[in-house]
Amino acid sequence: MKWLIGVDLRETATGAIEFAKWMAENTTTGATELVPVHVLEESYLLQVLRHEHMNQVEAKAEQDVRALVERVGLTSALENVRITRGISVEESLVREFDAARAHALLIGREAPAGERNIVRLGRVARRIVRRLPCPVVVAPPNLKASDVGAGPVILASDLSETCGPAARFAARFAASIGRPLVLAHVVPSEADMLRYVPTTTIDQFYSQVGLDRQRDVEAWQRSHGLEGASAIIAHGDPVARLSAIAEVEGAPIVVCGSRLLGTVERVFVTSVATDLSCWAGVAIAIVPPT
Repeated sequence: MKWLIGVDLRETATGAIEFAKWMAENTTTGATELVPVHVLEESYLLQVLRHEHMNQVEAKAEQDVRALVERVGLTSALENVRITRGISVEESLVREFDAARAHALLIGREAPAGERNIVRLGRVARRIVRRLPCPVVVAPPNLKASDVGAGPVILASDLSETCGPAARFAARFAASIGRPLVLAHVVPSEADMLRYVPTTTIDQFYSQVGLDRQRDVEAWQRSHGLEGASAIIAHGDPVARLSAIAEVEGAPIVVCGSRLLGTVERVFVTSVATDLSCWAGVAIAIVPPT
């Protein structure tokens, strides 16, 4: 697989490049080609070009990116380092992604895992995740290669057809790193039910739902060529439950599909994939439905 890595040069934002290092070290089949890209945004250039020439700015940026790549230990990607210019970081990354014919875009988010910052994704990650022009992997900024889990790849699915491309991406990624694939399906629970219905009734209800969903999961797996994958069926808040499953299983990544909700739709319907990319302590891959 070929990955484009959006490089953030801040000392506190090395999660994406660290995850790339982990992938390079753990690929067991095929080849993983990594292309680190740093964007010089127009607003930044308007400030620095008052004092420096463009070639000096680009040379300094390339030097800093190479130093970061070497410090992390990702020397195999040094020859692919690219510095580009653009009006916005997100538009430039998408342009470079298309030019490189990459398979996925790897970026970092703003808020570290375990902290409750008001801003979670950050401007660039938020715009890319909402637009989702390609499979996008969002890594916590404080993620270290040594902390990536040794467990299976988790595929989070609501059993809809929009998750089909996510299933193919997850299966391919799991095969490339020699890890098993586990399908996780969470049945959302209603908070009001817990308040007004006896616990024994709730348990019986979810027990029956679990049996029904088990049959649905098996049918969905067959239709997407995942018959050999293990499955976990849970109920509760999808984001909290999927985060807990990833932690317990030691998953290196959780792969989700996307419904590509519009701005108005997001007012009424939450996006599990987006919320996971905001809060999870592991890398989250979001794969568009086409």
